[in-house]
Amino acid sequence: MSNVNPLFSPLESMQLAWGLKLRDFRQWSSPRGQQSIRDWKTRQLEGSIIVAKSSMMDDTEAMLRAVQENNNARAIGDKTNSGTSVYLPVMITAISGIESPPDRDVVIDHPNWANVVISNDPLQRVVQMRTASSSYRCQIAFFSPDPHAASAIANQFVSFWKHEGKRGVDVHYDIGFAGVKVIKDKWNFRVVENTLYPDKIDVGMDNIYGASVDCIIVGVEPTVVGLGGLDDDITDTGEPDGSIPPKLPPVEGNRDPADQLNSFVIEADIIERSAKRHTRVAIDADTGVITESNIKDDAP
Repeated sequence: MSNVNPLFSPLESMQLAWGLKLRDFRQWSSPRGQQSIRDWKTRQLEGSIIVAKSSMMDDTEAMLRAVQENNNARAIGDKTNSGTSVYLPVMITAISGIESPPDRDVVIDHPNWANVVISNDPLQRVVQMRTASSSYRCQIAFFSPDPHAASAIANQFVSFWKHEGKRGVDVHYDIGFAGVKVIKDKWNFRVVENTLYPDKIDVGMDNIYGASVDCIIVGVEPTVVGLGGLDDDITDTGEPDGSIPPKLPPVEGNRDPADQLNSFVIEADIIERSAKRHTRVAIDADTGVITESNIKDDAP
């Protein structure tokens, strides 16, 4: 039976992971003696890193206008001002999926169903999983009243991703339920180093300087069935009733039935013919208690 509560989509999961990585970069970066970067690092997060719509990617002027339309004073905790304004420096980011998957020599996925047990599932159910390779394009734009600050952040951002310990992005996917608890599974994406593209931004204003950096993040995304997800009943289970064209046979699914996946032997005999006896091993399906009984055979 499927749980009707919504799970985060793969894109939403990646957005959360990317946002956490930008927070890591903010704490990792150095002001290098520049007061504007120090202000950016110590300001409230809501007014320091702002998420833009995917449609604004490559349109940095639209990103800046979107910030101007918000009450940024409230975002940074400034109670002396209100209304629309821009508090610089500010980092704006956008992320979007890429339709073409990464090359197989970069990421290898597994499109066939595999029977697995998810470590985070408290019920330890046998379920089925497959994976698909995925790519995301991520962009940051940093605006500052100081041209040196914009350049410094762009250079440090590129350096951050060259750090072997920082290149990985842990993405926690929602894959199902244990009761009402959401089960998450962690997968690691990586920034493709040769896709880091820093560039200067010209917004047409003498007192605002900007720099942007693009990068591509690649990895695999899991599809798990058997944990009560909303789409479990129509994922590779054959064509749904009512959706088949008239007079055509249905296309069959390839998944294993849930009762077959979670079936197991509850009783087995170990026969010792020379001793004319056997040992019966049994497990209680409800409690998991295992018992052994020695039985003497009445052989002629």
